[in-house]
Amino acid sequence: MAEHITPSVSSRQNTGIYDVRTAFHDAEARMDMYRFLSTIYLQPPSDELIKHFADIDTVKQLESMFGANIISPLHNMALAFDSPNDITELKQEYMGLFSVPTGQYVTPFEDVYRGLRLDGNQERGPLLGDRAVEVKVIYRSAGANIEKTCKELPTHVGVELSFMNFLCEQEALRLEQDKTEFDVMAEASIYRQWQLKFLHDHLADWFPQLRKSIKSKARLPFYTQMAQLTQSFLDQDKDWLIQKLKSDLELNKAVISG
Repeated sequence: MAEHITPSVSSRQNTGIYDVRTAFHDAEARMDMYRFLSTIYLQPPSDELIKHFADIDTVKQLESMFGANIISPLHNMALAFDSPNDITELKQEYMGLFSVPTGQYVTPFEDVYRGLRLDGNQERGPLLGDRAVEVKVIYRSAGANIEKTCKELPTHVGVELSFMNFLCEQEALRLEQDKTEFDVMAEASIYRQWQLKFLHDHLADWFPQLRKSIKSKARLPFYTQMAQLTQSFLDQDKDWLIQKLKSDLELNKAVISG
């Protein structure tokens, strides 16, 4: 995970160079980051996950992206894990927050956090309502299918993060085609548009509310910090996509006018 977890977009924006190889690297790095984040919310924590946060090289990469204030508590917690009881306690925290609908449960579904009353004010919405239908249509339109092994609803935060992983994967595949650089970059840009729209209309719009719920109900620092890490990455990625698509548009105009 350490070699894939850090997208290198932030260090490259001042070079003025953005070719197919660089775009492919970015797509793969972002794909891996979205996959990593989706597993945080879809699967209980593993010993391997804790080892990654104890690894100093991984920590340095993450701190360069998200800052020590977010990563240091995760690193310190991982270093303090010294018995099977520690990982068991963290797994129980996962179950309480994301799996078992008891008092600690945060209900990690978009439609729950984006319900509306008739007067337009926000309230908790129903599961499998209009939001779920809308998201399922988006998945199908993009060519994504939820794996049969996934037991979660389409608006689960982990599933939506996994969809972003899928879109980044499709972008990377377009960048591997044997076509002209202009055609390859143009097709990849279509998937960047999908990514930005889904972040803007869905995932990045409601995740801040979920983060607040996790912060208020988590008993251990791990998921509070992971939610902050997720928020930071979504904000960074959305800003990067806006800038990149603006550059794509300017490049297309220049090619057409030339």
